[in-house]
Amino acid sequence: MLTKAGSTKLLRGLGRTDIVALTLNNMIGAGIFTLPAALAAGAGRWSLAILLVTVVLVSLMALCTVEVASRYDVTGGPMIYAGSAFGPLAGFVVGWLMYLSRLAAFGAITVIMLDYGAGLWPALGVTAVRALAITVFIGALAAINLRGVVRGALASNILTALKLLPLVLLAFAGVGLAGWTSGPSSAPPSLDALGGAVLIAFFACMGFEPAAVVAGEARNPHRDLPVGILGGIVGVGVLYTLLMVTCFQTVPDLAHARRPLADAATALVGPHGATVLSLTAVLSCAGTLSVLMIVSPRVLYVLAGQGDVPHVFAGLDPIRHIPGVAIVSSAMLVWLLTVSGTFVYLATFSALARLLTYASTCAALIVLRRRDGPAPIPIPLGPLWGVLALVCSLLALGTTTGTEVRDVGPGQPVMKHRQVGDREPAEGDARRWVRRLVGRHAI
Repeated sequence: MLTKAGSTKLLRGLGRTDIVALTLNNMIGAGIFTLPAALAAGAGRWSLAILLVTVVLVSLMALCTVEVASRYDVTGGPMIYAGSAFGPLAGFVVGWLMYLSRLAAFGAITVIMLDYGAGLWPALGVTAVRALAITVFIGALAAINLRGVVRGALASNILTALKLLPLVLLAFAGVGLAGWTSGPSSAPPSLDALGGAVLIAFFACMGFEPAAVVAGEARNPHRDLPVGILGGIVGVGVLYTLLMVTCFQTVPDLAHARRPLADAATALVGPHGATVLSLTAVLSCAGTLSVLMIVSPRVLYVLAGQGDVPHVFAGLDPIRHIPGVAIVSSAMLVWLLTVSGTFVYLATFSALARLLTYASTCAALIVLRRRDGPAPIPIPLGPLWGVLALVCSLLALGTTTGTEVRDVGPGQPVMKHRQVGDREPAEGDARRWVRRLVGRHAI
């Protein structure tokens, strides 16, 4: 059956801490390092309100995922839900969207990480050194994951702690030392800019679904997935809010700051603060990549188990119970895309695919609730939240042109950099801030 595709042989080694760390690690990426300035420019005095409303809307999508995920304990997540609710073709489409978007995101974020790293070690700006660094980094992640899902999760946990520590310290130090007195006083410059701010906040809060994808390797998915997904969103919402407040109080002219978190750290602890935040940005990207190296091969593994790709990719290591062929193949593919730069053509689909994935899960909740009755973890007013979340997803899709999706996608800063160098093209304020959100240059 579709919902049983190859998942019974995987090792259930992931605990609650691993699930929470996967969610936090995937949601907190490069975007947070420019998010405060982007929102201040686009939303002005409404920045915090836009962020909080967005967190609530993303939470509704997460609640839909929690209910639907409680019906299954297998690997695959949204592709399984879509296949069960709408048939194998829907599962196939969602699965391929998930896989391609993660390949594109991996290649793009790797280059962004190296751009940040070049600010600390200029040799990373040399093509040959970058290629070597990419090879070593991807090889290390693949080797860790080939030793078992527990080792892969441990690497994710460590990187989560390393990225969170300086960000949490900055957030609480900023609120504690600088206080919480006021925010931007200006109104949004235009409706277009406000719409761009909403889009920025929406995409910055995405990324809660990896826990659902690896449910087949969780020790107790029915208990741990709700805590991991919702706990991760609450944690991100609180952290982002505190960092916004910190920047409001410490960064003059926040709307025009190119590196708001680094500027805030400098204001609080001196010049070394910017260096620490640059390193934190590298670790933040590395943490997100560690999650992608866990999740991407599992998507390919399930596609193979369902017969959508050659069955060889469903092969499991008989000792460690990991999809070894899928891990090696995915690592080789992202290495090739990253080194060659070809990934920029796939990066266009990354943000759009994630929206479609969320929409499919929201729709699946409605269908499954009507067809199969209440889920093991029924969300109060679940169909209502499902419809609302589905509408929000479709509205975001409807207001996002192909160009805007490309601009929001994490690979676009690299694509523009490679095409036109450092020249700034003519563009609207909202689109320019969307580009800055994903981190064009190292801080």
